[in-house]
Amino acid sequence: MQNLKTQNLVNNALLASLYVALTLINPISSGMFQFRVSTLLVPVPFYQPKLAPGILFGVMISNIFSPLGPIDILSGFLIQSMTLYVFNRLFKSAYIKSIAYGIWCGIVVGATLHYAVGAPFWVSVISVAISNIVVALIGTFVVERYLSSFIKQMAH
Repeated sequence: MQNLKTQNLVNNALLASLYVALTLINPISSGMFQFRVSTLLVPVPFYQPKLAPGILFGVMISNIFSPLGPIDILSGFLIQSMTLYVFNRLFKSAYIKSIAYGIWCGIVVGATLHYAVGAPFWVSVISVAISNIVVALIGTFVVERYLSSFIKQMAH
């Protein structure tokens, strides 16, 4: 039992680290027009919910380095919490979860950018939602097609 808890902790730490690394090497991972490569990992917990903390902490750590600072950490927490603990239970299809995630990202990031820097709300919402939907759907396809059996084994 202890070995499984340790393995789960290590797997979540690895996932968080990978998320952070993919975010930090990407020059357009924040702002009104973002394309966050690390979003490809967001669907992982759709297939193995025990890996949700890895994504949640990865996002929060990544957002420490955002130009917006603490408000971006809070925004990332709100986005991922809703996605991983509500959408993941509410919807069956990982593709629908990815779309809901992208829309939610658009709303939260759009509101954050509008509040923090005066960015046009609807432009931010649409831009962020579209980019996150596209990347999350690609991630869902890759995970489902090539990685789902591996991911399901990771936290067992």
